[in-house]
Amino acid sequence: MKRVFAFSVVLALIFAVLGAHGSAAQTAPVDIWVDIKNGGTAVIITGVNCPLPDRSSMTLDDGQSEAFHIDFSEKGTYSYLIRIEPDDREINFDDTVYHVKVFVTEENGRLYTSIVIYNQKTGGKFSPQGYDEPCTVTFVNDVSPITPDETTAPTQSGESAATSETVTATEQDPGSAKNDPNDDAKNASKGSDVKSRPQTGDDSRLDFFLLLAIIASAGLFMLSVFYYRSVVKETQKG
Repeated sequence: MKRVFAFSVVLALIFAVLGAHGSAAQTAPVDIWVDIKNGGTAVIITGVNCPLPDRSSMTLDDGQSEAFHIDFSEKGTYSYLIRIEPDDREINFDDTVYHVKVFVTEENGRLYTSIVIYNQKTGGKFSPQGYDEPCTVTFVNDVSPITPDETTAPTQSGESAATSETVTATEQDPGSAKNDPNDDAKNASKGSDVKSRPQTGDDSRLDFFLLLAIIASAGLFMLSVFYYRSVVKETQKG
């Protein structure tokens, strides 16, 4: 009886080991390698009901390459997005987003994977073949200094130089930034008015002479009225 019990225990252990080995064989690993020229941080976004990678982000130096590792235990189609997370450097970060689709199939009790990588920026796609071609996504961060351009480059406030100049002009002269087709004519007339004015900047004499002209005109008008009334009275008396 003891021998039967011992034999049963040995069989149970053997089946347990074989079961563990079989379940381990059912796991299909995938490594998604990342290269970042001039260094940076890459993040991976996991789709719904997809196995999680070993980490959600990685920071690499220039020339360094590492992989997001994912283990798949069931057949199906799984989706992941990989992109660059900008840091505090004043450089042009690669805005490419890679959509990685992993297809897991089962054949004769074993899991097999195939991968298709879509470049959402260019619309291109490629598929690594076998172990000779690893699954790799590449980003290129441009470290050339960002120099503001007079017409299109962004300024420190996020506006273009042209927009900044327009705002400055608007603050100085609210009418100068309007797209009025009669602006040229208005500006020309304004220019002639400015040239006709005294160059000394003293307008007090003009105001004084204008006041005298108004008073003299009013006086002449009143004299004309009195003269007209006197003529009417003399006519009525005669």
